[in-house]
Amino acid sequence: MTDTRARFTRCLFVSLCVCATAQAAEPVVLDASRDYLVGASLVSSVGHVGQTEPRLSLRPLWAFQLGRFRLATSRASSLLSVGRNTVDPGLSTVLATTNGWRFTTSLRYDEGRKSGTDPLLAGLPDVRNTLRGRASANLDLGPRWSGSVSGSQDLLGRGGGFFLNTGLNYRYPVSEQTYWDLGLGAVWGTDLYRQTHYGISPEAALATGRPAYRLGGGWERVSLGWNMTSALNRHWVVFGGLNLSQLQGSVALSPLLGRKTVYGATLGLAYRNH
Repeated sequence: MTDTRARFTRCLFVSLCVCATAQAAEPVVLDASRDYLVGASLVSSVGHVGQTEPRLSLRPLWAFQLGRFRLATSRASSLLSVGRNTVDPGLSTVLATTNGWRFTTSLRYDEGRKSGTDPLLAGLPDVRNTLRGRASANLDLGPRWSGSVSGSQDLLGRGGGFFLNTGLNYRYPVSEQTYWDLGLGAVWGTDLYRQTHYGISPEAALATGRPAYRLGGGWERVSLGWNMTSALNRHWVVFGGLNLSQLQGSVALSPLLGRKTVYGATLGLAYRNH
């Protein structure tokens, strides 16, 4: 698996460099509105919790603009317009824009987590599926810099709690067809959110014979990501990137963790109408 990940990472860099230096068959401006997008991405990833092993998977992506509303998977939401004025994944809409600020809101299905046969999670309750509501504010800090803050709440009261996501992004335009982004992010969570995902309750400890592990509110993780996007022509867009995530504080000491620091890579192709 390590050799596969290494080959995939090398192929990712080669593909992105070719896209960055190649000229599109016709002039294309990436920052343009579209009605829909479909595509797929090859993802190499590994999780923080449990004894997870690196895996390579092919994932579909799609996005549809329905009047004021957008319905999209995670990566596709930004690719639909491929500009700085993007919105959150799930069912989302823009509430207002003023003086460089952009306010959006969204609903998203959270698949939770299954304990299964993982020895680090054995006997612990599953993290239940739920519906999350999110409100976000984005600010243009300059020609290439932007910042964001968003809050996400479990709307069904299934232990998901609330977390806050902050980010700082730098965008470098290689050409009208190509740009790359460098982003730094940090996530803060309430005691309920962190306990559900990283803790062991007294009841679960009693049932499994493991020591209880309690967490209060605090910072969960910091992340760093580099992504490149390039238009091959007016319809086709190729994208890819690398990301790194590291857990912080008491979350990083959780007995449920398989890895404190994880990394991943993505390479994909998408078709946009118009």
